[in-house]
Amino acid sequence: MEPVALDVIKNSKKIEELKVELLKAQWQVQHGTLNASEKEILESMAKLVGLSYLLTRRLGFDFSRLDRVLYKQIAEWQQENYYELESEWGDLSLLLSYLVPEEDR
Repeated sequence: MEPVALDVIKNSKKIEELKVELLKAQWQVQHGTLNASEKEILESMAKLVGLSYLLTRRLGFDFSRLDRVLYKQIAEWQQENYYELESEWGDLSLLLSYLVPEEDR
């Protein structure tokens, strides 16, 4: 096999492994909430975020592009009052201000 072909196969395998790890982390969030384990919940949520960035990179996108899409998505959710998170608790405004300080908007 040519080196390029090996790289494509290696990358495809890694993409699939990362997707499986994302599913595992999602399951761990569920498990942590059922067990009321703060440590398990937070570690699993951190895995979801980290793995999402790693998968983004393996799929050929820059981390900053994911960030920009995320900011746009949060702003849209804020306008739609996604699951009433904004009107009830202001979660989306809080998250947006945390991720993108006012001077950078």
